[in-house]
Amino acid sequence: MSDLIPLILQILLILVALAIVLHEKNFTIIILFSTFSLIAATLYAINKAPDVAIAEVAIGSAIIPLIYVISISRQREFIVLDRSLHGFIDPNQSLVGDVYDVLNDFVLTYDLRLNVCCDIEGDESTLTSQLNVDLIISHDIENDRYILKGKHSSVLMTKLDKLVKDNDRIVVIALKEGDSLD
Repeated sequence: MSDLIPLILQILLILVALAIVLHEKNFTIIILFSTFSLIAATLYAINKAPDVAIAEVAIGSAIIPLIYVISISRQREFIVLDRSLHGFIDPNQSLVGDVYDVLNDFVLTYDLRLNVCCDIEGDESTLTSQLNVDLIISHDIENDRYILKGKHSSVLMTKLDKLVKDNDRIVVIALKEGDSLD
């Protein structure tokens, strides 16, 4: 009977690890990560390593998940630099057009706040790295299409690219790490 409890905890640990890898929602992953740490701490305590178990409880199931929650909660703003209107956005006017419809759908889908700004000078690498701009919108007048440039490393850029793949008037370009000092 005494060997059965560690075996059950080890199987549960494997199942929780698989759930962490396969799940998509960030806050659920954090809870699963904390659960994983608690199960691991229990196994450490059963194997007569109470000091390691206490450290695992304190760090793995309390401090690290707290850091993740703080980090994720601060990433709720999608900062867009609009260069398509040539530096003029009236704050009282609602933003209209294909690009803004796509961006509004995008931020609603991923529970983000859209922050559109203009009149910020600088090259793309400086804007994306130092000012933390997520997306730069420009307008190709010759081909009548909008170009959306963002960080290659951003998961949001991949999701935005999937969202606009059927729209011929919008092109998404991911800036590589060498181009953008992310």
